[in-house]
Amino acid sequence: MSVRKASLEEWFLIYQLEKIKKGHFHLPFYMTVNISKLAKFYAEKEKKIPLTALMIKAAGLLAKKHPEVNRIVFKTFYGLRIFDPNYISVNLPIMIDVEGQRFLAATVIENVDKATISKINEEIKMALSQRLSDLKIGKYVYKKRNNFINRSRLKLIHFLINNFPKVYENFGGGALAVSSLMNHNHEDFDMSMMAYGPTAFTICSCNHIKKKDEDFLKIGIAYDHFAFSGEKAIEASQYLSHILTGKNEGDFSSLVE
Repeated sequence: MSVRKASLEEWFLIYQLEKIKKGHFHLPFYMTVNISKLAKFYAEKEKKIPLTALMIKAAGLLAKKHPEVNRIVFKTFYGLRIFDPNYISVNLPIMIDVEGQRFLAATVIENVDKATISKINEEIKMALSQRLSDLKIGKYVYKKRNNFINRSRLKLIHFLINNFPKVYENFGGGALAVSSLMNHNHEDFDMSMMAYGPTAFTICSCNHIKKKDEDFLKIGIAYDHFAFSGEKAIEASQYLSHILTGKNEGDFSSLVE
């Protein structure tokens, strides 16, 4: 069939992306970070470098130093509201395999500034093994028909979450996001990409490449200019790079613990 109606999952993804585009002013940053120290650290332990977990932990350490990245600007029907949570949790998009099909969902890794890498990895594995019936929003999408009632239900959920920040907070939503494409990593494929989200800072790890005896990580950052100044965004990006390169021994120890 050359022309078909969008599935409910496809429709809802497009609906969310349109709202993000309308409600935020994203500026892109691309970075190539030297992670040779990290690669050596895990090679000496004969372990695979857990890049997704490391990015999540690095985001948490970044938010401790630069709390403005842990923020969401809400354009509600009753005016602008700024959400500055007193916790640091990261939104992480995930792909769940169900009956041979891949379903796009999301999970929240809580208190990432305090969590260990092993704890973060455990939470990611648990999220990937979830049943769709346990997902707060996914259960209203998976195997549901794209009709007026189902679309209206999703629009209402989206409206409540995005117009009442307290509802978002009660849902346990993070104000910082990491999107990982490391499962598609190829050392000979030099690529940078980014993901746009409602959070002030959305960090996308793209691929891990090797050049001679050094290791590099390609990172894309989507920064919402509504949330804070470009100067602050550059400072935050530089600090994220410092965390991952291991320039500060204290930050490096906190990162890999």
